Amino acid sequence: MAEAQAASGRTQRLGTIFGRFGLASFSSAIVSVSHLLVQLFSIHHLATTGIGVLAFLLVIIQFGYSLSNALVSTPYTIAVNQGEDVDRAAHGFFFPVNLLLSLSQGLICAAVAWTTATPQAALVFGLAGTLSLIRWFGRSNAYAHHAPMQAARSDIAYAATILIGLLVAMRTGADLTGIGTMLVAASLAGLLPFGSPYLRRHVAMSPLAALRAYRPVWKEQSAWTLVGVLSTEATSNAHSYAVTLLAGPTAFAPIAVGMLFFRPVNVCITALTQLERPRMTRAVARGDHQAAIQSERIFMGALVFLWLGTCVVAAGALYFFPGLILKPTLDHQLVITAVALCALLSLVQCVQTPMSVMTQARKAFRPLAAQSLRSCGVGIAAVTLLTLLVAPVFSIAGVVLSQLVMMLGIWQLDRSWRRNQAEG
Repeated sequence: MAEAQAASGRTQRLGTIFGRFGLASFSSAIVSVSHLLVQLFSIHHLATTGIGVLAFLLVIIQFGYSLSNALVSTPYTIAVNQGEDVDRAAHGFFFPVNLLLSLSQGLICAAVAWTTATPQAALVFGLAGTLSLIRWFGRSNAYAHHAPMQAARSDIAYAATILIGLLVAMRTGADLTGIGTMLVAASLAGLLPFGSPYLRRHVAMSPLAALRAYRPVWKEQSAWTLVGVLSTEATSNAHSYAVTLLAGPTAFAPIAVGMLFFRPVNVCITALTQLERPRMTRAVARGDHQAAIQSERIFMGALVFLWLGTCVVAAGALYFFPGLILKPTLDHQLVITAVALCALLSLVQCVQTPMSVMTQARKAFRPLAAQSLRSCGVGIAAVTLLTLLVAPVFSIAGVVLSQLVMMLGIWQLDRSWRRNQAEG
């Protein structure tokens, strides 16, 4: 009887975990699959340079998600989850700040596309970069207010629009500009579930008034978080920037294909972070440290499970269906090397992220930024040397080294906090 009850309890806990992560994982997964199909389409329909340009633009958009998390999403989530009596309307200044950030990313994407491709590509990727961050903060807003279904509907609309666009493109063909147009249409569709009130909040306050109201948030949280994000980006994507700038988009193409396999894991990491950050923040705020630690452990287990599944899919695709991923103009050995190194990098990120989110929930932004800066120096030096001295694909090993430094530093912060809680 006791064993049956224990088994029943384990089953219930597993059901709770899958229910908790299932919706966010599913919606994030279909977005990941849609991006995966876009890049597979690009491999077979764009020149090698075009493959590298598209991958680099997607890296920039992904970086925008991290900036949004640092400057608006994380502070907003923490602000509205400090207690049940928080006046959520008082935090409307985050929306105009998000609009300024979105427009800035649009300009960067347009500049990169103008320099590496065409003016038409610059226009559509400028729009794609802007709309992607407006939609991203909509997801964060939904999770912050514990409305995951709204975020899931946005993801489903986004992915469905891309799939429809790819079905059309498979019959008519599409260049880099056409792929950018798909991303614009998908972002517009993904904004529909949030409704017009969400969009109006972005212009309900003047930018200057919003920035004045945002100043205390900047001093307390965002400045240190931004340092961490910039240094983390310089670390985790140093190979993307170094290889593209030093060796060109063509040399980046094999790395882009290797990254392609683990892009779903990266998207799920970011999406599940949005789901778990409010939970951890609320647990820490009410002093329930065991609940916060349990959330951290479950989060890490879910990410490692996703990583294992992705590794199986990647190995199966390369072994049984190499023609689906590889094309004659790509060096197959370099691609396989890139996939192996990206797998190792992804594993380190899966272990590191839950500890990092816990550190943010405790508002330990300054020590987290210090750890990030330390690993950044290691990463930039290692990646630059590897890019210049050996094949550019091995630059990923420099990122792995820097992420290990970051992971160990955050682990020390996490252990120290747990010891203090145990002693207290």
